[in-house]
Amino acid sequence: MEGERVSGSGPRISFAIPYFSGLGHLREAIESVLRQEWDDWELVVVDDHGPEPAEDLVASFNDARISYVRNERNLGLGGNWNRCLELTRAPLVTILHADDRLLPEYAGAVLAAADAHPEVAAVFTDVFTIDAHGVRRRTITDHVKSRLPRPSGDHVVEGDEGLAHLLFGNYIICPTMCLRRALVGHAPFSTTLRFVPDWELTTRLLLQGGSLYALRRPLLEYRRHAGTETSRMTSDASRFAEEIGLMRQRAAECAQHGLARSARTARRRTTVRGHLLLRATLDGARGRRVSAREEWRAFWSDLRDHGDRLRVDHPDPQE
Repeated sequence: MEGERVSGSGPRISFAIPYFSGLGHLREAIESVLRQEWDDWELVVVDDHGPEPAEDLVASFNDARISYVRNERNLGLGGNWNRCLELTRAPLVTILHADDRLLPEYAGAVLAAADAHPEVAAVFTDVFTIDAHGVRRRTITDHVKSRLPRPSGDHVVEGDEGLAHLLFGNYIICPTMCLRRALVGHAPFSTTLRFVPDWELTTRLLLQGGSLYALRRPLLEYRRHAGTETSRMTSDASRFAEEIGLMRQRAAECAQHGLARSARTARRRTTVRGHLLLRATLDGARGRRVSAREEWRAFWSDLRDHGDRLRVDHPDPQE
């Protein structure tokens, strides 16, 4: 089942699952695609040379719309997301994470929104949060994100106001995004960023004058559990260093483009600093001294550093 996909006429929407390990959760993700009320789709599982090959699992579904590709080498997070776009055919592509689950109405809803707003680079939705066992739960993170400034109804995200809201806090859950290939390019994700290639992409699209569309209803079940890359990278200050670097870059760029509100928001990086302060406090209280020390060091270093320019490499979305 390994090999290249051939471009040409195809489905209205493509789903791609970047996979590394966790066959049980992958099965649930595939089953959620099969339950879509809209059936004109394809699904490609892109195995990033992980320790648990999924070829047999994918073959067990015996569905011609589903295929499997195993990378010859590990490409990393952004690299494998770009590979997902390369291997799909539809003009609209959703990169569904291997431990998440779509609700049955997802495809129909995002396709309708994309048709109604042909100018937007991506459509994204709200989510329900589930735990490792698939039970819906709300975490502290969910409560915080639900209170980030943005309209309560469906809306276009654009301009200085939209970018400022997104820089204040990354409220877009990456696997909900349905990307319009013609506007994001064939390799839109940074391969140098380990944690925030999605935030880098969405803020770059807005910075360049593009727009996104928000569907304010939950159409995906987003799994939070200790085994995710997000959880592993939150155990030290590495994710925060990357977020701070991106915010410094955006502050300089927004100032150059005359986006005063966005530049001010990126310089203040209130939510990033608040999250870092919370993590340092919690890790200290739980006896995680090494992590707490690194997080406190990152927090105070950012407060003392008045320079907002830090280079962040990323691909040209139109290449």
